[in-house]
Amino acid sequence: MNRIIGFVIILMMCFSCKQSRRAEVSLSSYVHDFGTISSDSICRDSIILTNVGNAILEIGEVETGCGCTHASVDKSELNPKESCALHFSFNPKGKGVGPKKELIIINANTDSLFYILQIKAIIQ
Repeated sequence: MNRIIGFVIILMMCFSCKQSRRAEVSLSSYVHDFGTISSDSICRDSIILTNVGNAILEIGEVETGCGCTHASVDKSELNPKESCALHFSFNPKGKGVGPKKELIIINANTDSLFYILQIKAIIQ
């Protein structure tokens, strides 16, 4: 009987010590509004991307919806609790006037596989 209790205690300790290690992304903002801009201006800004998980975050491709938007990150790997900047720009030339929305998609080794930053502007 004591062996069984001891075995159960050892099993419980093994399972409780084994933590699921995962990387997880948090963006300082998921929507960025440039406000009202002129059609001949190029707008630039950045947000903070943080690994809030407990494993190394591997940032894959950072994709944009069209050639008018460009994005890049300072680092392709982040340790747990580490942050870096996600830089992006929007060139409204040839996009017409009125409200516009573009997407930046960040691929990573997380359960979600990708994260989306929406860029908004009203072009005059």
